Amino acid sequence: MYSTFKIKKQTGTYSDTIEAFGLANLLNEIQSRANLRWPKLQIEDKGLYYEITSKPEITEVNIMGLNYFPFFQYVIRDTSETFEENYFDYSKQRALKKERQELTQKAYKEYPGKDKAQQLKARLSEIERIYEEEKCIFPQLDVYSQVITSNNFVGFDKLYRNISSNKEVFSEIVKAILDYYSDRNVEIKTKSLNSFDDSVTALQIYNPTTGKGQNKGKATGASAGPMKLNWIGETMKISGALTNMLCQLVKVGSSYDMKVVVADFKKAEYNQQKQIALGFKKNIKGNTPLKVDILNLLIINKQLIEKTDEYSNFKARNILTGLHSTYQKDLGQNKAVVNIAELQTPDFIEFNTEDEAKDWVEFLKEQINIIGSIEELGDATQGLIAYRTFLTSSHFESWGRFIFWYSGHIMSNFSKNKYALPFKETSLNKFFNNMSMNDFKISEIISNEGFKKVAYAIRKSTVTLQYTPKDQRRFEIRYGLSQTLQNKSKSTCDLAEFIGEFIGTYNAETARNVEKTGNVMRANIKDNELNKFYELLDIYPSKVVGALLASYGFALTEKEALKATIAEIPEESETNED
Repeated sequence: MYSTFKIKKQTGTYSDTIEAFGLANLLNEIQSRANLRWPKLQIEDKGLYYEITSKPEITEVNIMGLNYFPFFQYVIRDTSETFEENYFDYSKQRALKKERQELTQKAYKEYPGKDKAQQLKARLSEIERIYEEEKCIFPQLDVYSQVITSNNFVGFDKLYRNISSNKEVFSEIVKAILDYYSDRNVEIKTKSLNSFDDSVTALQIYNPTTGKGQNKGKATGASAGPMKLNWIGETMKISGALTNMLCQLVKVGSSYDMKVVVADFKKAEYNQQKQIALGFKKNIKGNTPLKVDILNLLIINKQLIEKTDEYSNFKARNILTGLHSTYQKDLGQNKAVVNIAELQTPDFIEFNTEDEAKDWVEFLKEQINIIGSIEELGDATQGLIAYRTFLTSSHFESWGRFIFWYSGHIMSNFSKNKYALPFKETSLNKFFNNMSMNDFKISEIISNEGFKKVAYAIRKSTVTLQYTPKDQRRFEIRYGLSQTLQNKSKSTCDLAEFIGEFIGTYNAETARNVEKTGNVMRANIKDNELNKFYELLDIYPSKVVGALLASYGFALTEKEALKATIAEIPEESETNED
């Protein structure tokens, strides 16, 4: 009887994770072919190992009754090759991808500008439908594009044929694999098998820390030869890579490096993990290094929320640990691993109702659009670093650094007649109402009437005026306000003094305009409202209050956003590279 399987963490990288996914793929196929009643697979990170639990248990009878099936789909690299079994046609899939890219780029040219944004969105959606449902571009194309390289293909071919050349003892091979992960220490005698080669070289695509180099456990010499690994683990890694790995292009100047990304789940049911990983891959586009990390985290968490049907006491990090992310530098014919990291799931994504879940999805959508609209150049790098740190560490101070930069970025772009995408006040409310600091809730600040009025005054002096036609503007735009607010927020006294002076000037300008035109264009800030704001500074850190003022003061209300007719920024078109 087989019910529990352990995949030991030997590297601490995505190598262990894809091995667990690969074994889960095999177990799922066994459950399906054995017609087990109400089959279920649970994958859980136990710290030193991944544990997979099968319900109901898999019996030896189930295993011995198996007919041969491939553990993963073979790949044909060009039209001159033939293969007797079901295979992945790389040339055809690549041609379909290129065809789709050309149609996508044509759509961007046919529907330029904000006024045609909805038409563009509809056309892009139709293109995606055609190539997913009718022409069937398979999501494994990105991984197969790495498998087909000469170094990787040799190992891939060897491991595939190890199984396909021994169909008559297939059930014994499967049993040996399940024994291996059940700690039964029963090994199959591979020497008796037909054309079986258990000498497997560690390949960098599946093992980022064990490429060519000095990888021996003991210093027995200076040889730079590759490591040899267990054929069972390497076979499972290929299966797991093809279903759960993302090989993503990263634009650096005029060339492309690559990030290998794998979702790392804390505890989730197999089918849920597979759906999240597939949805994640479908929504990803090529981008620049920092934006790749941020957008990947936002998209995977959006997918996680959309694929859940349990809302009570939901905390994203209890299901998704984060993303393994390995950066590979393009050196021409080969790639070199230059960075291995794990991007942690934000600690603050949690909710208790379906409505709160929908709020998070809407907020994440807005964040994806905003980050996607930022060009990763100049000082934007520091802003994006702060945002990435905020996501992976959940430190509000990093959000403050980002939002101060972004509010200045918005005003700078407007001053140059360039488009920038502001936050929406309603989305910020959904976000901050669900977020807590260590010793207080953010909602305690943003619900304060004085805070709301001061944020209103900042907004009416900055972004609202930018969306007001020049001939209708009655007040001067305060372009340097975000920078001053950031500087003054370092001290409670400085922030209180600055806000007092700002509101004084704001009220005076408002009163002069009423005297001059007889029209009330914006509301005054009353003394009791200002006093309520000052009360916040007696309780909460000035840096937190200042950062929240920047968040709301440079955002648009829902009404203002509609009036400004801001269209969503479309996703960037895909690159033609593989």
